Amino acid sequence: MKAKILFLAPYFGLKEIAASVSSEYKDFQIDVYQGNYEQGPKILKQVNVNKKYDVIITRGGTAEICRKITQTPIVEIHINAFDIIRILKLSEGYKGKKIFLSYPNIFESFKQLSDLLGYSIESKCYFKHKDIPDLIKELKQENYELIIGDNMVYETAQEFGINSILITSGIESVKSAIDEAVRLCNALSNNKDLRSEAIDYTYYEKREKSNIDDFIKILNPDEISPSFVHTVFPQTILSQILYLSNTPLPTIITGEDGMCKNDVGYLCTYYGPQKRKSLICVSCQSIPEYYNYDFLYKIIIDNFKNEGGTLFLEDIDTLYTEGQKKIANILKKLSRNNTIKIIASSELPVELCVSNGKLLRQLRSIIDEVRIELNPLKNYSNEISNMVSMYLSKLDLRCASQVVGIKEGGIKLLSEYAWPENIRQFMRVVNQLALKCNGSYINVDEVKTALKAEIENHKNASLVPIDLNGSLKEIETRIIKYVMDQEGMNQVKVEKRLKISHSTLWRKLK
Repeated sequence: MKAKILFLAPYFGLKEIAASVSSEYKDFQIDVYQGNYEQGPKILKQVNVNKKYDVIITRGGTAEICRKITQTPIVEIHINAFDIIRILKLSEGYKGKKIFLSYPNIFESFKQLSDLLGYSIESKCYFKHKDIPDLIKELKQENYELIIGDNMVYETAQEFGINSILITSGIESVKSAIDEAVRLCNALSNNKDLRSEAIDYTYYEKREKSNIDDFIKILNPDEISPSFVHTVFPQTILSQILYLSNTPLPTIITGEDGMCKNDVGYLCTYYGPQKRKSLICVSCQSIPEYYNYDFLYKIIIDNFKNEGGTLFLEDIDTLYTEGQKKIANILKKLSRNNTIKIIASSELPVELCVSNGKLLRQLRSIIDEVRIELNPLKNYSNEISNMVSMYLSKLDLRCASQVVGIKEGGIKLLSEYAWPENIRQFMRVVNQLALKCNGSYINVDEVKTALKAEIENHKNASLVPIDLNGSLKEIETRIIKYVMDQEGMNQVKVEKRLKISHSTLWRKLK
C-alpha cells in the first residue's frame, strides 16, 4: 500500500509546482490542496488527515498552525537561497521605501544574501506571529510602501493597505521537502510507534448561502481579503481607497472601463467600517427589467439583519429608470440602519450621468456622499514600474511564474504607452509577456512586440464594417443593430455603450 502525503500549499502557485513535481514520485500518493494558515485546519478536518495521511507538507505560518491541531508529522518547506534571490530581483523594480520582515532564521539568510549581492533593502525580524500586526502598524507609520515576507506578513500588510510581496518557494524547495517527506514515510513504515495518536480539533462550517439570482453575489467575511484581489492598482489609487473607505457614508466609485471598479469596491468593503461582515454585490446591468425588487430587499435584510454589512451596486448607471427608482426606495429604507454601508460604481462622472439621464437625481442624492474618482491609467505613468513589480509577484502566486522583472527599456515603453483599456489591459499585456518569457527577465524587444500588437488591435477595432450609404436614420439603425449583435442582444449593455436611454433605444428600433 502506498504511503500517503498531504501537500498543503498556502497559495495557488505553490500548488501548481507541487502538482507538477509530485508526479515524479510514483511510489507515493501525494494529494495537493490549497489553503493558508486560516483555511488549512479546515482542510485537514475535511480530508480526515489523522487517519488517511502519513505526513503533511506545508510551510511558514501554515505549518505552525497545523502543528497545534494535529500530531501527524509535518515537513516544512524551507526558504532557500534561490527563493531569496528571486524575491530580491522581483522587488528590485519597486522604487518606494521597502523592507523585509520575517522569522530570525530567514532574516539572517536574507540579510547575508542581500548584502553580498549589493541590495539595499532594509530587513527586520519578528519572534512571534502575534507580533506581526503591531510591527506592520509601526512600519506603516514610518511610511514604508512595500513589505516583503511570509504568508502571514503578506496578508497582514495588505490588511493595513500596504503593498506586499510574498516570498515564494521555488521548485528546488518543493523537491527538497517532498524528498524529506518520503524519507519520513519510509521511517514510519518501519517503525509504527514513531507516529503518536493525533489530537482532535474543531472545524467550523461557513454559513450556507441560500439560492439567489445570478446577478446577486453574497460574500461571507472570510471571503473578503485584499489577498483575493488579483488586480494591481497604482499606489495613488490605493491610498485614495484607504483614506475614503473608512466611513459609513454612501460612496460612489467612478472611472473609465478597465479601471476595475468592482475590485475597488471590494477593497472599499474590506477597508471600510463593515470589514468583518458580509458583502452583497448586485450587478445592476444584469437585473431584468421586470425584476421584483422585494426579493432584493428581503435578501439584504436576511443577510444584514444581525450584524449589518456592505451593499455594492455595480454599474448603477446601467440600471433602467424604473429600476433606479426602486433601488432608491430600498436605500431610503436602509438609511435608517447605520450598520449597512452603501457603495455604488459608475463609468461616467456623476454630473455627466445625471445630465445624460443615466442616473436619477433622487438616487444620486442618496449614494453621492463620498466619491472615489479613478483617473485613467495613463495618468499614473510614473507608477508603472512599481505596478510591474507588484503584478509579477501576484503572477508568481497564481501560476508560479518565475519572471522577476522587465528590463529598464521595457519599463520605459510601458510607462509611455497610453493604455486605452486601462488597468485591465496592463495586466493582460504583462500576463502575456510573462507567459512567453523563457528567462527571468522580459527584454525590451518582447515589450515592443506586445505593444505593437496592442496598437494594431485597437486600430483594427476602430474600423467598423458598417455601410454608410443611405439616410441618416438608416445608418443609425445599422449602427444600433451592429452594436446589438456585438452585445449579444443585451439592451442594457447597448444603452450603456451608446449612452442612450431605454426609451430612446426602443423608439429607434421600432
